Amino acid sequence: MMNMGKIKNKFIRYSFLLMILGISLVLTACGNSKSSSSGNSKTSKNTLYIGTTNAPAGFNPINETDVAGQWILRMIYPSLLDQPKANKFQGNLAKSFTTKDNQHYTITLRNAKWSDGKAITAEDVAYTLNLIGNPDVETSYGANISRLQGVNESGKTTSSSTPISGVKVVNSKTLTLTTKAAIDPNYVKEMIGFDLVIVPKHVVEKYNLKELANSKFTSHPTVSGSIYKFVKYNQNSYVKLTANPTYYKGKAKIKNVYIKILTSNTLVTQLKSGSVDMSAGGGIGTIPVADVERSLKTDKNLTVKAYPYLQTQYMYINNSKFTNKNIRLAMTYAINREAIVKKLFRGQADILPSTYTKATKYYDSSLKALPYNLKKAKALLKKSGYDGHTIKLIVPTGNVARQQSANMIQQNLESAGFKVKQVSYDFPTALAKIKSGDYELSLLGLSLNVDPDQSYLYTPSGSMNFGKVNDSKLTEMFNDGLQATTVTERKKIYSSIQKYMRDNAFTVGLYSDYPFIIQNKSLHGGINKFWVGSLYNMQDWTKK
Repeated sequence: MMNMGKIKNKFIRYSFLLMILGISLVLTACGNSKSSSSGNSKTSKNTLYIGTTNAPAGFNPINETDVAGQWILRMIYPSLLDQPKANKFQGNLAKSFTTKDNQHYTITLRNAKWSDGKAITAEDVAYTLNLIGNPDVETSYGANISRLQGVNESGKTTSSSTPISGVKVVNSKTLTLTTKAAIDPNYVKEMIGFDLVIVPKHVVEKYNLKELANSKFTSHPTVSGSIYKFVKYNQNSYVKLTANPTYYKGKAKIKNVYIKILTSNTLVTQLKSGSVDMSAGGGIGTIPVADVERSLKTDKNLTVKAYPYLQTQYMYINNSKFTNKNIRLAMTYAINREAIVKKLFRGQADILPSTYTKATKYYDSSLKALPYNLKKAKALLKKSGYDGHTIKLIVPTGNVARQQSANMIQQNLESAGFKVKQVSYDFPTALAKIKSGDYELSLLGLSLNVDPDQSYLYTPSGSMNFGKVNDSKLTEMFNDGLQATTVTERKKIYSSIQKYMRDNAFTVGLYSDYPFIIQNKSLHGGINKFWVGSLYNMQDWTKK
C-alpha cells in the first residue's frame, strides 16, 4: 500500500508547481502584449477601442445635442447621405437625392434592412421627419427641417396629428421633399440628408411619443440600421457596440467596438500602451497639446495629425439674464484669448472673432476679434449697471484644456471687476443645465455644420438657442441668409451676421482648436480630415 503522507506531500508540491506555472503564464500573458515600441496594438484585431474624454449624454436620435452622443448614433442609425469631405455628398441610405428647381427634391432609397430583418423604407424616413415635426415630441433637430413646407420656424406642425405637407411617400423606396421656397441644395443635403439619422418606425411607434425622451428607446437602442448594433452603456465608463450583420454596405470587418470614456491623462497612457487604438478626436477625445507633443508625437507607432476644423469653444452668456450689451462686451474685452491660445494650444488653435471658424468657406477673414483691453472692459462694466453679484461660471469636466482656460477666464473677468465662481459638473449634467437655461455663464464646445446657418443657435425659435438670444435684427439676417441660393449672395449676408454677432457679444467666441487625429498604425482606416464625416467607410476598417 502506498504511503498516504507521501502522496499528500507529492500532491501539495504538484499543486504548488501548477500554481507557480499559472502565475507565470498570467504574468507572461500580461507582459507578452507588445508594448508601443513593437508597432502593434495590444488589442484583438476583432475589437476596436476608441478613447473619448466626453461621455455621451444619451442615445436619442432626434434629441441629441452633445457631439459624443451624435457621433456614436451615426454608428447605429443610418443617414440618407454621407459627407466624407466638406460639402461633398454621396449616397448612404439614399441611392439618389436630386432636385431640378432647388425646391422639390426626390429621394430614392437603396435596398436595406434593419438589424431585426425588416426592410428600411421611405415610410421610415417620412416617419423620422414627422417625429421631429410633431409638437408633442422633444427634439433638438427642429431647425434641420424648418425650411420644409408645412412646419413653422421651429420645425413643428400645428398639431401632433398633422403630417408635414412637404414630405410625401411615393412608394416603399421613394419620397419627395418640398421646401417653402427655393433654397441652396447643399443646405438640404447637409441638414436633412447628412445631419439626421433615420429611426425604425415599427419600433418607435410603440412608445408614448410625449415620453419618448425618457424611454428605453433612447437609453438602450434595440434595432440598428447602420454599421453597428448597440450592446451596452456602462455609464461614464464605456459604450459597447457589435457589428450589424444586415448592414447594407456589408458587415463590419472589425466585429466589436468599445468607446472608452477616459480622462485625458489615461487616454494618453492607453494610446501609448496600445490599450486604445485611436482617439475619438473632434472635440470629444481631447488631449492637451503639451501631452500630444511630448508623449504622442514622439511615439513611432502612432499617427498624429491636426487640422483646422468646425469645432468651437464658446463662453455662453445667458442673454435673458445679461440683457445689457455693455456687460457682454465688457466680458469679451476682459478675456485674453490670445494668451489662452498661446499657453494652452501652442498655436494649434484660432481665436474666434464671432462664432464661425476658418474651416467654412463663409468665414470672413477680414473680421478681427475684439482685442483684449482691460481698460475698455472696466469702462463698459461701469456703464452696464452690473450689481456686483457673484456670477457662476459652469465648467464641464472632461476637456482638460477647457478646464484650464476657465481658470484664466475667471482671473481675467475678476481683473475687470466681475465677481466669478466656477462650478464644475460632468458633461451630461452641465449640458442639461445649459439647455434648461439654469446658468449665467458657461463654457461649451460645439461642432458646427459646414453650412453657415446658425439660426438654430441664436434665434428665439432655435432648437439649440442655449444663450437665450432674442434679437429681431439678427433673426431677420439669418432668414435672409436662408433665402439666398448662391454662395456669393450667402457669403455677403453671413459676413454681416458675423460682424453683428461680434459687436453685440451674444456669445463670446473663444477659440477653435485643431482636433488631433491620433491612432495606432496597426489600424487601417480611422478618422479623416473632415472629422464628422469619417464614419462613411467604417465597415471597411481593419486592424493588423
